[in-house]
Amino acid sequence: MRCDCSSRNLTFIPTECPRNSSELYLANNELGILGKESFSKYTHLTYLDISYCNITSIDQSAFDNLTQLKELKFFNNPLKTFQSNVFAPLNELRIISISYTLLSTYPRESWSDVCRITTVICDCGPSNGKFSEIFSAMKNLNYFQVDYQSDVIHNFTFQSFKRTPLKYLNINGQLRDIEIDAFAPLELLSSLIIPNQNFLKLSRTLPALHVFQNRQMNELDLSNNFLNYGEYVISADLFAYIGNICVKRLSLGSNGIRRIDATAFQKMKYKHCLESLNLNYNDFDYHQDLTVLYLNFFINIKRIDISEITSRSIENIREQNTNGTRTLDHRAIFGTRSDWSIKLPSSLEFLNASFIFGHNLINSITFKGITGLKIVDFTYTSFNDCDYTVNGLQNVLILNVSHFKCDLLNPNLLQSAVNLEQLIMQSSSLSLGLKYDHHSKFLHGLKRLQYIDFSRNAFEDRFRISTFKSQLDSVQSLILEGNLFTSVPLNLEDFNRLSFLNIRNNKIAYLTTKETDAIEVLFRKSNRTMTVLLDGNPFVCNCASLDFVEWLLTTRVKLDSNGSYSCGGNDGNITSTNVVYNHLRIFRIRCITTVWVIFSVTLFGVLLFFILAGYRYKLHLQYFCLFIGMANPLFLKSKEEKLEYDAYVAYCDGDYEWVYGPLRIFLEERRNFKLLLLDRGDVLAGEHRLFALNNSIQKCKKIILVISKEFVNNDWAYYEATVGIEHFLGLQARIIVINLENITKTELPQCVLQMISLDANDHIRKTDILNENNIFWKCLDQAMKR
Repeated sequence: MRCDCSSRNLTFIPTECPRNSSELYLANNELGILGKESFSKYTHLTYLDISYCNITSIDQSAFDNLTQLKELKFFNNPLKTFQSNVFAPLNELRIISISYTLLSTYPRESWSDVCRITTVICDCGPSNGKFSEIFSAMKNLNYFQVDYQSDVIHNFTFQSFKRTPLKYLNINGQLRDIEIDAFAPLELLSSLIIPNQNFLKLSRTLPALHVFQNRQMNELDLSNNFLNYGEYVISADLFAYIGNICVKRLSLGSNGIRRIDATAFQKMKYKHCLESLNLNYNDFDYHQDLTVLYLNFFINIKRIDISEITSRSIENIREQNTNGTRTLDHRAIFGTRSDWSIKLPSSLEFLNASFIFGHNLINSITFKGITGLKIVDFTYTSFNDCDYTVNGLQNVLILNVSHFKCDLLNPNLLQSAVNLEQLIMQSSSLSLGLKYDHHSKFLHGLKRLQYIDFSRNAFEDRFRISTFKSQLDSVQSLILEGNLFTSVPLNLEDFNRLSFLNIRNNKIAYLTTKETDAIEVLFRKSNRTMTVLLDGNPFVCNCASLDFVEWLLTTRVKLDSNGSYSCGGNDGNITSTNVVYNHLRIFRIRCITTVWVIFSVTLFGVLLFFILAGYRYKLHLQYFCLFIGMANPLFLKSKEEKLEYDAYVAYCDGDYEWVYGPLRIFLEERRNFKLLLLDRGDVLAGEHRLFALNNSIQKCKKIILVISKEFVNNDWAYYEATVGIEHFLGLQARIIVINLENITKTELPQCVLQMISLDANDHIRKTDILNENNIFWKCLDQAMKR
């Protein structure tokens, strides 16, 4: 159990930690003095950090009862010397981090207290260049790390380590020189780490390795050295100091090396021992274009790191084609595409060739001999485009080709990687490259892909349905972070094993119900282990996203931030999905209220518009409705069958004889039409004339207006015509106008101007003659029958 009380300005050992605490962190406090049995409560401690605690005194019994303590950190305390046997109770102490100066004051008579220590980490070294004799008492010392204060490692520096079983040595500091026999006392050393020594010289460092000649070593790390003296070439003689050691792991990275002698690798005595080679971050020039070929000398090598060795080297690797062998520089002049062939050791398992920039046009790269290669990192090792194929990747399981320039993409780029399990292609312009892969060939056939990372490729549109068709039964993790998606860009329910989806930092406002349902389907398929990462999207918390917010806080799918994300509200303020969920009922009521308010206002506006429009255009609407509805023959027929009279006749008293004479005789006696004549008693006796008019017109199929000069100047006649025309508005066929006298248009009533009238001549106007063969009577007959 861990208890962290660091940086709390404590002046005493805290008592609130559980008794069974196994790790106690007290760094950066003000403990001052460690008294008797200071840690008596914590008898189960295995780790104790009391660095930077301003400790000036430690009682001899301070560490009593810490019988299980295995690691003690005691950096940067002002304590000057130790009392005798302070570490005596620490029977299990194996790792100590302490100032070298303080450690060297431990009383000689108590050196037996440190004999079981296996690891020592010191933050400073001897000012006189020689380590204290206390190390000779550490019979089990295996690991030593020190910030060496002197600038020279002398032949006597490690004399006190002669009888220790030290195997791992890590030296930091500001070294300028290493004497030739400095490491001679370290007879069992197997790992030597000397990093970050910019003032060392190659010629004064490698010769000191002669003491390890013909010995087996696990690791030799000389990274980030030799930068200030311009020794950037390793000759075959210098490299022999390394080659004569049977070393498994060799690191010469970040040394500014420009050239290693062509025969250096070839002359190595123990080439077969090397399993890991790190040459990264060097500045190899064009003379090193055959470096890759020299790597084949290492028949047991498993790991090679040649990342960021500058572009000049890779641009001069020789390749094969039908015209022979030419350098890429020659071929770049003519802009033709070439074929590369690169042979690597068959034992190789890991290759890091990232950050090797090229500017060539190639047709293909074929890797030969890599039967055991499992992991390849080509990050940033891109050419002008991806319009080529990579062959020989049949056994590769993990491939990183991020930051490639794949806006121009050959769909068969990776078709040889049939056993690939992880594909990482971040920031490789795939949104453009896959746009023209209409047949989804890019991932076709890669049926073992379990992990796909397409982060930061500026994708906006959904993937084609067939893009991941070959991976529906294999892919488990899909990384689409940092794109421009506004929704989940694929049908999640089609995947059978997907259990991890990363769509962080896209442009998604919220997930739809269909998308969350698909995630729940995956949750069930994945045996309830589904994880979805959504952070960094511009989520909104509005009425449309409330179902999404509820899903975030109720789903059993594992989400980053526990489903609590920042989101923008309708008012423009930033809130969180957690806050919205806690007031979800209130938000839903607000949304429902808002919807009804909007609906009501809209409905009211529409109704008000129709009311105003109806009032403004009431005659037009009447006409429209009557025209649409009453023009229906079935409607007309059914209505006419219920009416009592065929026509209502409107006339003036002066035209009484003509109406009751020729007109009535022709229509009623000879054509059997039934007319409604007010003066004939066809209305109820005593009924007011106005009511009689309104009631009578409604009983008639048509209205006949007999227009004469008297009719024009008669107010009652004008009113009678107006009522009749309004009743038959839109049905002009039901209005028959007889112009009995020669009346001009200016004299006609306004309401009958648009009506077609039958003009009666002098012959027709005679009341004692009725010639039904006259055209007038024929037209009237047809008008009544319509």
